[in-house]
Parts: sequence; C-alpha cells; structure tokens
Amino acid sequence: MISVKNIGRTLLSSLAVMFYSFLSVLTVGTKTYELPVTPEDFEPVLRFAVCSDVHFKNDTELEAKGEEAGEEYEKYLREVDVPGQRLAAAIQMAYSYSESYDGYKGLDAFAVAGDFTNKGAPEQYEAFNKTCSENLRAGTQRIICAGNHEYVMYRDNDRTEGARVFEKYIGSLNSHYVINGYHFISVSYDDKIETYLKSGVWLKKELDKAVADTGDKPIFVFQHPAPSLTVYGSVKWGDPTISAILSAYPQVVDFSGHSHYPINDPRSIWQGTFTALGCGTLAYFETELDTIAGNFPGDVEQAAQFYFVEADKDGNLRIKAYDLLTNQFLVEYYLTGLAEKNYPYSFRNLCRLDSAPVFKARDGMSTSLNENGETVLSFDGAKDRFVTESYKLTVSQGLKKVFEDNFSGKYMYLFEDDKYEINLGKLESGKKYTVTLYALNAFAKPSKLQKYSFTAQ
Repeated sequence: MISVKNIGRTLLSSLAVMFYSFLSVLTVGTKTYELPVTPEDFEPVLRFAVCSDVHFKNDTELEAKGEEAGEEYEKYLREVDVPGQRLAAAIQMAYSYSESYDGYKGLDAFAVAGDFTNKGAPEQYEAFNKTCSENLRAGTQRIICAGNHEYVMYRDNDRTEGARVFEKYIGSLNSHYVINGYHFISVSYDDKIETYLKSGVWLKKELDKAVADTGDKPIFVFQHPAPSLTVYGSVKWGDPTISAILSAYPQVVDFSGHSHYPINDPRSIWQGTFTALGCGTLAYFETELDTIAGNFPGDVEQAAQFYFVEADKDGNLRIKAYDLLTNQFLVEYYLTGLAEKNYPYSFRNLCRLDSAPVFKARDGMSTSLNENGETVLSFDGAKDRFVTESYKLTVSQGLKKVFEDNFSGKYMYLFEDDKYEINLGKLESGKKYTVTLYALNAFAKPSKLQKYSFTAQ
C-alpha cells in the first residue's frame, strides 16, 4: 500500500503517458471513436500466442544446500515448479483454443518476450527448453528474446557471457521470421544490457526489409522492455531507443514484457505512431500505483496472463487477452488500417470513452471488530467500463485524520470477489469517525465521494 501523499506519482505517470500520446491526437483528433468489434466473418490465416516474464527458478546451488538453506530452500521448493506448469498450461491452452475454432486451426508461433529465466542460469534454460520441447508441436515456431533477467548472474563479471549463454540454449539474440506472409522480428539487448542501441541498427534494417516485402501489412515486433511512454508500465520500465525506431513504422504491432503490469488494464494497449501491447506475466504482478511503498499488490504470485493474436489475409488483427488461472478471456481488440494510422486504442480515445467509476450503493460500507480488537472497514468495489484501478481512503475523528491509504483495485485477481476489507487499526471506543472514499479508474478519473460515519466499538 502507499500513503495518500504518493497518489501524485500515479497521476504524474498517467499524465506522462498522455503527453507522449499527443502524437495520437494527430490521427484521432478531438472526435471520440467507439471501439471496433471483430466482424463475424473474420477468418484467420495466421495465429500465434505471446507471453512474457515466466521466470524459471531452477537452482542447482540451492538444491545442493538443501535444508541447510532454511526458509529460502522451503520457498524455492514451493515455487520452482510453477513457471513450468504455467508455461505448459499456456501452450496447451493455445492449441486447445486453436483447434476449437471452426475455420483455421493452426498455431503458427509461440512467443516469449523475455525473462523466461530468473537469473540466466544454464539449469533454468534447460528447464525452459524442456517445457517447450514437451509441449510445442511441429509447425509452431518458437520466438524468444532476452530480458534483463537472462543477464542477472553475469552482471558482476563479463556481461557478454549472458548473451553467449542465450545463444547456446536459444539461438540468435535477434531473429526475423516470415510466417504465412507476416513478418516476426524479435530483438534483444546488446552486451551493455540497458539499451537496444546496437540491436536497434539491426532492427531498423529488418523493418525496412519487411516493409519492402509486405507493404502496409502489420509487422510483429517482440522485445523485453516496452517502448518508453507507450503502454502501462513504460513510464518506469520502458526503453526510449526502441520507441524512436518504431515510430517510423505505423503498421508495427509491438509486444513487450518487463513491467509485469496486468494486461486487462486498458493502458496495456497503446496506439500513437505504432501499436504497442504489454504482455503481463506468467509469474507475479506488479503495478505502477504502489511503486514506492512496495509495488506488489495483493496475492501477486497468482498471475498468468497472455495473448492470442490472429490475422486475416487483408492484414486485420484480432487480439484476445486470456487469464490462465480463471480460464477466461479478458478483453478483445480488433485492429484494422494500421498503416493509415487508424488508432482507436490511443490513450486519448480510451480516456474519452471511459467514465468515472460508480459505487453500487452509497450506504455500502460497514465496520466490524476483528479478534485483535481492530476496526475493519468493508465495502464492495466500484464499477468502471474498463477497470477500477485504485482507491483513496481517509478516516477522520473530527478534524483529525487517523488513517489514510491509497491501494490497488482487485481487477487483476478475477478469482476473488471485488470486495475490500481494510484494517483501520485500534480506534477509541465510543468515538465517532467519518470515512471518505473514492475510486479512480485507469485514467485517474475519480468516482463521487463516498462518506460513512460510525461509532467505534
């Protein structure tokens, strides 16, 4: 959780994205566009899945220490098999979804946008490759790029060793495939890790080749950090070099990871000078909101989101976000006319379409005492067209504030009811307190202020 004084950081981050998205105003203007719906006769000729941040944790050194490592070893045993299980489940679901379709049933590629290992150890590569080989079928191209975690264990020595290990177990750091008439370009860090400077020169050449070959058709690009100031998470976790390169190619559809931010947040798609999507995580969530006091909201390890992407013969795209833990689709996007900068998913347009969150009932709050004599405030979450991102709560006794907090909504935890219980601590029995509460959506639009008064027990 984060104190109320830090709410400004969230708002500033949103404003930063809005500022960068000024470029999208040039294409969207002042008109509000309703979001397109996939036509019923949409017929794919290409299908792939894309995820990121799997974080295989196999560790031979820790296994050798065994019980001597204490709690660290116990935590390791609880977590070591989870990445493999989730990746295997994602691949299997991708095939199941493909085969359930009435028309085209192919799964042409499976992409991972970096951080498939937790520190780049050989045993983590081996575990990742084993899961892939046991689940991916012939005819599905594996597309992998390196993330920052692929270099973790090499940072104190020779950083280029991380690249050599990647090449040994995966192949070239950068790759370019043509699948069913569509170009797939995957780009990784250079040996300095922090920048795509060297890889960017290669990327531009490959993008030019793709344009020369397929003209206005979408080009799929994969890398680990998001292009700076595009999707949710790119304010803190983005890379500016790749943003500058991709901005010259309006038909690019870019997929990135790194932030671990939820993909059912509407800011996880962005259109401005190209199209970008954040891929979420199969490992653990983070959010921008709690970045100072701890950017891990709730039960963060309950996270497994990824995309299905389909293209028809004319370059139209259907992109569907999926939650693996609850086995449901989260949101669907339909992209068309990208080369003509048809960008209904611009920050500006999404912001204009969204209205402030609404609470179901003004009298929906209640309080109770827990076994420790602390007062617990309960309320149902507010509803929004997209998501209710956060809540600001203040509790006062007369003119004196006794409690305040700013906390994430539960929109990424679909297995939980959208209900909240906030521990206010021990209050003075017999004293009257006033609660003020409002919700913020993803674009920082506030709900109406909710008030509730009670007498402490």
